[in-house]
Order: sequence, then C-alpha cells, then structure tokens
Amino acid sequence: MMSGLSTDLYQLTMMAGYYAADVTGLSTFELFVRHLPPHRSFLVSAGLDQALDYLANLEFTGEEIQYLRRLPALRGVPADFFDRFLPEFRFSGEVWAAPEGTPIVPPAPLLRVTAPAPEAQVVETALLAILTFQTSIATKAARLVEAAAGRQVIEFGTRRAHGLEAGLHAARAAVIGGCVATSNVEAGFRFGIPLAGRWRTRGPDVPG
Repeated sequence: MMSGLSTDLYQLTMMAGYYAADVTGLSTFELFVRHLPPHRSFLVSAGLDQALDYLANLEFTGEEIQYLRRLPALRGVPADFFDRFLPEFRFSGEVWAAPEGTPIVPPAPLLRVTAPAPEAQVVETALLAILTFQTSIATKAARLVEAAAGRQVIEFGTRRAHGLEAGLHAARAAVIGGCVATSNVEAGFRFGIPLAGRWRTRGPDVPG
C-alpha cells in the first residue's frame, strides 16, 4: 500500500474541490522539462518502476482519513468525501511513459497521466518527486559514463544520499544511466544489481 498522504496539502484541497464541484471528467497531465542547462542536450528517464508501483497501490487508510477530516484546510468539504470517496479511492487512470533508460530531449514528456481530475491531481507531487529525482541521477550517471571513455563506473553514493530510500533508488537509477555496479547491498538484493566494494588486506575498502 502507498499512503495517500504522500503529497502536498494543495493537491488534497484541489482534489476535494473537484469532488465538491462534481468535476470528474478525464484530465491529462504531462511531466516534462522545458529547458536544460547549456551544453546538456538530453535526459535519461528513470523512476517509472517506482511510479507505477505507487499508482497501483495508492490508497487512504482509515487513520489517514480521520486525520484529513480534522484539517482546517478541508473544513467544509462534504462528509461523503471522507465517508465514501477516500475509503474507495484507487487510481483508475492510464499512464504513458518513456521506458526507463530512454534519452529524452526536452520538451518531450517523460510521463503522461490521463485520469479523472481528482485522481490526476492528487498524484502529481509523488510522480514529480519520484521521476525527477531518479531521472536526474540516471542522467548524471550517463554523463559520467561518457566522460569515463570506456572505463567502468561504479555507483557508491548511498553514504552521501538524502536518506536510505534515496540511496536505494539512486543506485538503481545510476545503473539505468550506465553504471556497472553499486555499493548498495539492498539495491543488489532488491533489483539484482551487481555489487562492488570488497575488503582488501592492504589499503582502504575500495570497489573491486
């Protein structure tokens, strides 16, 4: 299960507003980058696997719904929103996306969501967080691999990541971008990524 609270309050107030106004028609949202910095011409898409898992398992628990019911920002929302809509909420839309590892030349989209307006709105924050982070890592890895000119590049970034989950998904994204292995053991276990970083009798622990 993925928590329905993994979003911004703005998205929830918009979703409630759509529900209250009976705005339930299909809407399409695209995730794209308008411009890249000079001398950078492409992105490498990553994060789709986690994004699809999020959409397939998104729901609101009873405890989460009770919390939302008490929020001042959602005061005045019809009771049926909390009593029926949120308990039954599941993402029912369609997703188009570039396969992971695809070079993307802006402004071509990385992902497109078509769904009833409340559903399309509430997933925006999570999809942006998942795809933009992992795409940035995969793109950086691709640039490093290119600069390495045929020498193998190993991902070793978990100790500098913004938390363990970030390190885990960054390892996978780096391999999508062209790295040959990671130091992250959980990434090796969960994603089947080759591991590197053995102990040696002389010198410090180094990839090998």
